[in-house]
Amino acid sequence: MKTLSYIVIAFAILGIVLFSLTIKIKPGNVGVVNAEWTSGLIEKDYGPGYHWDIGPFHTWTVFDTTVQTLHLNRDTEHARGGETAGPLIVKSGDGATVTLDVTTKYQIAKDCVWKVLKQFGPGDRYKMTVQNEAMQIMRVALGTLRTEDFYDPAVRARVAHQMETDLKKQLEAINVTLVGILIRDLNFDAEFERRIKDKVLAQQDVELNIALTKAADYRGRTKKIEADTEAKVQVINQERDKLIVEMRARTHKEVEAARAQFMKEVAQIKSDADLYVAQKEAEATKLMKEAEAEGQRLRREALVGNSGDLMVALEMARNINYGPMSVSTQLIDPFDLEALLRRFGVKK
Repeated sequence: MKTLSYIVIAFAILGIVLFSLTIKIKPGNVGVVNAEWTSGLIEKDYGPGYHWDIGPFHTWTVFDTTVQTLHLNRDTEHARGGETAGPLIVKSGDGATVTLDVTTKYQIAKDCVWKVLKQFGPGDRYKMTVQNEAMQIMRVALGTLRTEDFYDPAVRARVAHQMETDLKKQLEAINVTLVGILIRDLNFDAEFERRIKDKVLAQQDVELNIALTKAADYRGRTKKIEADTEAKVQVINQERDKLIVEMRARTHKEVEAARAQFMKEVAQIKSDADLYVAQKEAEATKLMKEAEAEGQRLRREALVGNSGDLMVALEMARNINYGPMSVSTQLIDPFDLEALLRRFGVKK
């Protein structure tokens, strides 16, 4: 049991010794080590984690590799984060004194921390070089602008882009990467402010007068367009009314022509029908006359011979009117037709 305790204590002591021989690099930081008694500065960056730190043999320097901020600001007390210096003061191209608030973002280039240490030494000494380079380039670039150019966002954006390009090249030479430049605010001295305002107001008055002149011209053009449009509308309405009258007359004419054609065709059809009826009536009359003639002929033929005697007997029988009389059936047989016919003179 005692042996196990000794082992645990030995491991604990060993752990403490080993822990005391290491250095912890936190996230966002990079360490550079100088091997004092051997190879000197080791040209390598050591990222977050635990690394050997053997007493007098190693000297570690840790740098913050996150994005750094340089504020050139008038209100140094309320600037948030980063290094803060006074405002950037520039003389414009036309002699005005311009005070600007500018923010610059930058960071040490990747895998170049040991180079920064070798060039500038430990600590934040490299940041002073960044500030001096930034202020120099900004003064040169902004000094080419005239007073009114500072109020033009497009001009400011163009100059800021140029400053970023120039400063990026300068910082690359010292192993620093530029993130961006932002011009936040600017002021002129009171006299130039007044002059600028007067100039801007005068320019605005000129532009207003130009705008009013153009507006009056546009109103005149608008009225002329309205008058021309009204005249065109009237012409169109007149042409439309004329076209409607012509269409009505043409339609009426076509209707009358169609009606006349219809009446003509009706009259023709009726004439043809009357002619057809007359022809059929004539044919019927002819047929009737022919039938009557045929009947007379047949009658005459029927009266020739016994047929004639029969007809005479028939007529005599129709005309006999005896009145009341008594006939003896012993002398006359009423069912002897031949005897009756002989009595009427019909030959056998």
